[in-house]
Amino acid sequence: MTQAGRQLLVGLAAGVAAVLLSLLPPAELLELKGYDLLHSLRAKGAPPAEFVLVTIDEPSFAETGLQWPWPRSLHARLIDALSRSGASVIALDIVFAEASSPAEDEALARALRASGKVVLASDIESSVQSGYDREMLVEPLALFAAGARSGITKVALDRDNVVRRFYPTKAGEKLFAEQIAVVAGKGGSVPQSSLISFHYPPDSFKKVSYYQALDPQQFLPPDLFKGKIVIVGKSVSNATGATSDYFATPFMQKGGLMSGAELQAVMAENVISQRFVERAGVPVRIAVLLALALAGALLQWNWRPVRAAVVTLSALLLYLILVLVLFERYGYWVPTFLALPPLLLPYAYAMGEAYIRSEQKRREIRRIFGHYLSPVVLECILAAPDTLKLGGTNVEATVLFSDIAGFTTHTEAMQPEAVSGMLNLYFNAMAKEIFAEQGTIDKFIGDAVMAFWGAPLPDPEHPLRACRAALAMQRALERLNPELVAKGYPSLTARIGINTGKVIAGNIGSEDLFNYTVLGDAVNLASRLEGANKEFGTSVIISEYVYEAVRESVEVRPLGRIRVKGKSEDVAVYELIACKK
Repeated sequence: MTQAGRQLLVGLAAGVAAVLLSLLPPAELLELKGYDLLHSLRAKGAPPAEFVLVTIDEPSFAETGLQWPWPRSLHARLIDALSRSGASVIALDIVFAEASSPAEDEALARALRASGKVVLASDIESSVQSGYDREMLVEPLALFAAGARSGITKVALDRDNVVRRFYPTKAGEKLFAEQIAVVAGKGGSVPQSSLISFHYPPDSFKKVSYYQALDPQQFLPPDLFKGKIVIVGKSVSNATGATSDYFATPFMQKGGLMSGAELQAVMAENVISQRFVERAGVPVRIAVLLALALAGALLQWNWRPVRAAVVTLSALLLYLILVLVLFERYGYWVPTFLALPPLLLPYAYAMGEAYIRSEQKRREIRRIFGHYLSPVVLECILAAPDTLKLGGTNVEATVLFSDIAGFTTHTEAMQPEAVSGMLNLYFNAMAKEIFAEQGTIDKFIGDAVMAFWGAPLPDPEHPLRACRAALAMQRALERLNPELVAKGYPSLTARIGINTGKVIAGNIGSEDLFNYTVLGDAVNLASRLEGANKEFGTSVIISEYVYEAVRESVEVRPLGRIRVKGKSEDVAVYELIACKK
């Protein structure tokens, strides 16, 4: 499958996963929190001056000295006072469904008839009878309904007990907010399934206490209520039960609590201005999630972790800005938090795929190099595998060749099992010293060892490391010889040649079988120097190129200049004696 096809398949799978996720209740709850976030981010304007709230609050309880419910004649006084003050609508968020004393009821009914611009509250009571949920509309007494309109004040709570939507009414029923708009002469209705648009946070509307509204000439500025929509309701923050009327709203600050009267003002303002929030339908939401998932998948093209993260987060930010613009300007709500999975799942998939590829590469590197790289060098490569360039690279390296002097003579009378046993002991001792200096063992050839430094990882001290390894190999052989003799093997002598120069380092071979090695004249010269030990009667010979790099760190004996097979010029050589402390 092509990369484009795979990316599109990943996007489609992420989109389907996001759609299925959106059907789960926790996902819907998360999306509702996105709706809340949009309200917190939107620009806040000044609330309309045409609304004034009259709050039944603690100061009013203190001033009246009365317990709830208050006498209806007191509410009648309030209606009269507000009517005289020129209020255009008087909306009482109080349910008067039961009779009190005849005198009190008549006083309220008379005030309602005299005003002619009062809206009373009705409610919905829910009960369970015979295993079925039953709802009953509780309306004001007929005595009161004759002189006022009434509307449902019940609010719809989402599963997290936050108010976000209008209560769904049945045929012939009106919301309290809708009746306010009718009395105000700005009638309108709530479209089906509309959500409340909270343009103002809690405590934004103008408020006065109930006791002040009873005598506005004494307590309030003149003409405060003139031409205003006045909503009367409870606002007792520390109350419970019948006197508590606070609801959670999308606003996160201040706990998001809003009094019932203010909530009715928000809904009435929505109805009058016809500014609601419309949620995108299910088909649109599915289309958006699928489109985001496909876009998220295409953003992972030629995946690189930082670049892909920046691009993905930028796309997410641009989408959220678009969501906010649609919400603020057009009152249209498209998926918010649910946009995260379709955009992020393709990134997560690409990251997981990259991790798997990286682990496969690490295993392949360990398989290829584990037998002939020092553990330190191997771990460096595994920590940063991209530093390893396979296929052939020109580098400067130091190459070491070592073999056993007189090997044929030693072994011609030995059994094959004895020869292999002796070589295993020998090679094991030599390999430890090479690895101790972070060298790479290229190969074992009969009784010879080929190793190099400076590849596959650069090492500025590769000539010195090779020299130290050579001397350590000689000391290790001195320690090993008593063990060899004790086991019936001959005592061994090793000859070593070392050269530094340009080589080609890389994996050489077929696609199915290859070996990491170094090639070039510098390698050939190291092999020739190893053989020259026989002519000079020495153990370790280094070339002039090695000596120039380590002259301050080693003790040598000049051997003169030699011409080796395959070279047109003489090469100065030195016997390596020791490393300076």
